[in-house]
Amino acid sequence: MRKRSLALTVLSAAFAGIAATAPSASAAGSSACADGNFCLWPTFASYPTPVETPVLVTSGDWSGNVDGFVFQNTGSRAVDVEYTSYLDHGTTPVDGTVCVTRDKASRQFFYNPTTVHKVAWRADNTC
Repeated sequence: MRKRSLALTVLSAAFAGIAATAPSASAAGSSACADGNFCLWPTFASYPTPVETPVLVTSGDWSGNVDGFVFQNTGSRAVDVEYTSYLDHGTTPVDGTVCVTRDKASRQFFYNPTTVHKVAWRADNTC
Protein backbone atom coordinates (compact mmCIF):
# COMPACT_ATOMS: atom_id res chain seq x y z
CA MET A 1 0.00 0.00 0.00
CA ARG A 2 2.86 2.36 0.87
CA LYS A 3 4.51 1.80 -2.53
CA ARG A 4 1.17 2.39 -4.25
CA SER A 5 0.63 5.67 -2.36
CA LEU A 6 4.17 6.80 -3.18
CA ALA A 7 3.68 5.90 -6.83
CA LEU A 8 0.39 7.81 -6.95
CA THR A 9 2.04 10.87 -5.39
CA VAL A 10 4.93 10.80 -7.85
CA LEU A 11 2.51 10.26 -10.72
CA SER A 12 0.21 13.02 -9.55
CA ALA A 13 3.15 15.42 -9.28
CA ALA A 14 4.12 14.56 -12.83
CA PHE A 15 0.59 15.27 -14.02
CA ALA A 16 0.30 18.37 -11.91
CA GLY A 17 3.21 19.97 -13.36
CA ILE A 18 3.71 21.69 -7.98
CA ALA A 19 9.38 31.21 7.38
CA ALA A 20 11.45 33.66 5.51
CA THR A 21 9.85 35.39 2.57
CA ALA A 22 11.17 37.35 -0.36
CA PRO A 23 10.06 40.96 -0.63
CA SER A 24 7.76 40.08 -3.55
CA ALA A 25 5.76 37.42 -1.63
CA SER A 26 2.44 38.11 0.05
CA ALA A 27 -0.92 36.68 0.97
CA ALA A 28 -3.14 38.86 -1.20
CA GLY A 29 -6.74 39.79 -0.42
CA SER A 30 -8.18 38.54 -3.74
CA SER A 31 -9.08 34.98 -4.72
CA ALA A 32 -7.64 35.36 -8.24
CA CYS A 33 -3.97 34.95 -9.14
CA ALA A 34 -2.90 38.24 -10.71
CA ASP A 35 -0.84 38.10 -13.88
CA GLY A 36 2.87 37.48 -13.29
CA ASN A 37 2.58 35.46 -10.05
CA PHE A 38 2.75 31.97 -8.63
CA CYS A 39 -0.20 31.37 -6.26
CA LEU A 40 -1.09 28.64 -3.78
CA TRP A 41 -4.53 28.10 -2.22
CA PRO A 42 -5.13 26.26 1.08
CA THR A 43 -7.91 23.81 0.09
CA PHE A 44 -9.60 22.11 -2.87
CA ALA A 45 -12.42 24.67 -2.60
CA SER A 46 -10.39 26.83 -5.02
CA TYR A 47 -10.31 24.21 -7.78
CA PRO A 48 -11.06 24.83 -10.57
CA THR A 49 -12.26 28.38 -9.75
CA PRO A 50 -10.67 30.26 -6.84
CA VAL A 51 -13.05 31.13 -4.04
CA GLU A 52 -10.49 31.66 -1.27
CA THR A 53 -7.63 34.07 -0.75
CA PRO A 54 -4.32 32.43 -1.74
CA VAL A 55 -1.96 31.59 1.13
CA LEU A 56 1.00 32.42 -1.12
CA VAL A 57 1.35 34.96 -3.93
CA THR A 58 4.84 35.62 -5.26
CA SER A 59 6.32 37.18 -8.39
CA GLY A 60 9.89 36.36 -7.34
CA ASP A 61 11.88 33.61 -5.67
CA TRP A 62 10.40 32.61 -2.31
CA SER A 63 11.27 30.23 0.52
CA GLY A 64 9.49 29.30 3.73
CA ASN A 65 6.76 26.82 4.68
CA VAL A 66 3.15 27.14 3.63
CA ASP A 67 0.47 24.45 3.35
CA GLY A 68 -1.76 24.22 0.30
CA PHE A 69 -3.39 22.07 -2.36
CA VAL A 70 -4.20 24.17 -5.45
CA PHE A 71 -1.58 26.17 -7.36
CA GLN A 72 -1.23 28.28 -10.50
CA ASN A 73 1.53 30.06 -12.40
CA THR A 74 0.40 33.20 -14.25
CA GLY A 75 3.95 34.40 -14.94
CA SER A 76 5.81 34.44 -18.23
CA ARG A 77 8.51 32.10 -16.84
CA ALA A 78 8.34 28.57 -15.43
CA VAL A 79 8.79 27.97 -11.70
CA ASP A 80 10.32 25.08 -9.78
CA VAL A 81 8.28 24.31 -6.67
CA GLU A 82 9.91 22.28 -3.88
CA TYR A 83 7.42 20.59 -1.58
CA THR A 84 6.72 17.81 0.89
CA SER A 85 3.52 15.76 0.49
CA TYR A 86 2.26 13.75 3.43
CA LEU A 87 0.95 10.24 2.69
CA ASP A 88 -0.64 7.57 4.88
CA HIS A 89 -2.83 10.04 6.79
CA GLY A 90 0.07 12.45 7.27
CA THR A 91 2.56 9.93 8.63
CA THR A 92 4.86 9.51 5.61
CA PRO A 93 6.56 12.63 4.19
CA VAL A 94 7.64 12.51 0.53
CA ASP A 95 9.78 15.36 -0.85
CA GLY A 96 9.52 16.44 -4.47
CA THR A 97 9.99 19.20 -7.02
CA VAL A 98 7.58 20.10 -9.80
CA CYS A 99 8.15 22.52 -12.66
CA VAL A 100 5.06 24.61 -13.45
CA THR A 101 4.64 26.64 -16.64
CA ARG A 102 1.93 29.10 -17.55
CA ASP A 103 1.03 26.84 -20.48
CA LYS A 104 -0.21 23.99 -18.28
CA ALA A 105 -3.78 23.65 -16.99
CA SER A 106 -5.15 26.82 -15.48
CA ARG A 107 -5.05 25.52 -11.91
CA GLN A 108 -3.34 22.36 -10.74
CA PHE A 109 -3.35 20.56 -7.41
CA PHE A 110 -1.51 18.23 -5.09
CA TYR A 111 -3.46 15.06 -4.24
CA ASN A 112 -2.24 14.87 -0.63
CA PRO A 113 -1.70 17.43 2.15
CA THR A 114 1.38 19.37 1.04
CA THR A 115 3.79 21.96 2.39
CA VAL A 116 5.54 24.16 -0.20
CA HIS A 117 9.09 25.12 0.82
CA LYS A 118 10.51 26.99 -2.15
CA VAL A 119 9.47 28.69 -5.40
CA ALA A 120 12.28 29.47 -7.85
CA TRP A 121 11.65 31.23 -11.15
CA ARG A 122 13.46 29.94 -14.25
CA ALA A 123 14.99 32.09 -16.98
CA ASP A 124 12.28 31.10 -19.48
CA ASN A 125 8.97 29.20 -19.72
CA THR A 126 10.46 25.72 -20.26
CA CYS A 127 10.74 22.82 -17.84
